[in-house]
Amino acid sequence: MKSRKHQLLRATLSALASGTLGTTTLSAATVANPASGDIFLGFRASSGQGSSVSYLVDLGQASQFINASPGSTISLGSIGNTGADLLSTYGSGWSTRSDLYWGTFGVTSSASPTLYASAPRTDVNTQSTPLPALDLTARSSTSSAITSVLSGINGYRGSTATTNSAVATLQNNFSGAASYNYEVATTGTTDFGSLSQWGSIEGSFGNGTSGTALDLYRISGASGTQYLGDFTIDSGGTLSFTAAVPEPSLPMLGAVGAILLLGRRHRRASI
Repeated sequence: MKSRKHQLLRATLSALASGTLGTTTLSAATVANPASGDIFLGFRASSGQGSSVSYLVDLGQASQFINASPGSTISLGSIGNTGADLLSTYGSGWSTRSDLYWGTFGVTSSASPTLYASAPRTDVNTQSTPLPALDLTARSSTSSAITSVLSGINGYRGSTATTNSAVATLQNNFSGAASYNYEVATTGTTDFGSLSQWGSIEGSFGNGTSGTALDLYRISGASGTQYLGDFTIDSGGTLSFTAAVPEPSLPMLGAVGAILLLGRRHRRASI
């Protein structure tokens, strides 16, 4: 009996030394499968620390941004501690790096897909030039490129989640359609394929976090291009979205003008 105990003890110590004991309990968690209509945030560095990887975060369904009250601001703290991930990946100076870029993208898959993408603001206080409306052929091609990053081999689907966020992953950069870096940083091409007409969906942190903002656009067959609002981020890595305030329609402006004109005539008549 004593010999048997010694054998078991030696086997256990050997398994611990080789790392074969309990490997299933130590396996890293994977991100949840991306859903149709999810909006993603991507970070990449063109040089220096972290330039070999891209940081991808699933922000959740586009409906939360589409249905947000006009002018309201949503804090996206539920996506985890992205600030800690940015710090460990891109260094303590990530928030002022001119070679660190960020952008948003997404797709609602269907026979007539709807696309989502950002356009960086040149002036943080002024809305960017809206992304162009796209026909079905262009939207389908762009949709395929986005889907490759989300669900292709070595793409977001099935990747390892970071220790700070269950919806974020670090993707090794490579030359292939499933690579975020390949889709947005290949010289001589527009982002996510030749038909997207997206010169760049990304802004940089050269002017600090307070000097960058991303406008989110929705591109569909029925409505063309719609401006949904803008994303901002603070130096701690907390992301916020401010919903767009719709501009008054032409009929409404005409009605307001008529009311003002009637009011002016009434005052003149009273005098």
